[in-house]
Amino acid sequence: MMEQLELTTQEHKANALSHIIDKANDCFDKADEFFGNKFKRSTCNLKQRGRAAGTAHLQKNELRFNLFMYQQNPTEFINTVVPHEVSHLIVFQIYGNSVRPHGKEWQAVMRKVYGINPSRTHTFETPPQKQPYAYRCSCQKHQFSKQRHNRAQKGVEYICKGCKTNLQFIGENS
Repeated sequence: MMEQLELTTQEHKANALSHIIDKANDCFDKADEFFGNKFKRSTCNLKQRGRAAGTAHLQKNELRFNLFMYQQNPTEFINTVVPHEVSHLIVFQIYGNSVRPHGKEWQAVMRKVYGINPSRTHTFETPPQKQPYAYRCSCQKHQFSKQRHNRAQKGVEYICKGCKTNLQFIGENS
C-alpha cells in the first residue's frame, strides 16, 4: 500500500513539473515573439522550499518552484508564479545584472509581454515550520526557522520592527 501511495506522489510531482515546464516554455515563446528574439530556455525543478513560491537563479538559468504552494491552487500558480520567474530570466538575458530584480524592466515584461499586474508577493499558504525557535523582544514573541536561529547563534543580530529591540533566544518550541 505504501509503495502505491509513493508512486502516486511521484506521478503527481511529475505531472506538476510537466505543467510548469509547459507554461515556462509558453512564456519564453511569448517573450520571443514580443522582442523578436530567441531567449535561452531554462531548466525547471521543484526544489524551492520555505516561503518563496519560486526563484530564478539567473547565472544557472534555472527556475525553482515550490510544490507545496503549487498544490494549493495549480491554476493560479501556473498563471502568476511561472510568468513572474520567467520574467526575471528574460530581464537578465536582456540587461544582465544592471537592473533591480523587481524594477521597471521586470514590471514592463510582466505587463506588456504577459498582461499581468506585477507583484512581488503571493497569497499562498506557507508550509509550517518544522522546528520553530522562540525569540523575544520588548513587545512580543517571534518564531525563527532553524536557518535564522543558526545565524543568530553565530552572532547575527535581529531587531524587532515594532519596538526596535534586539531579539533574544528563549528556547525551542515543540
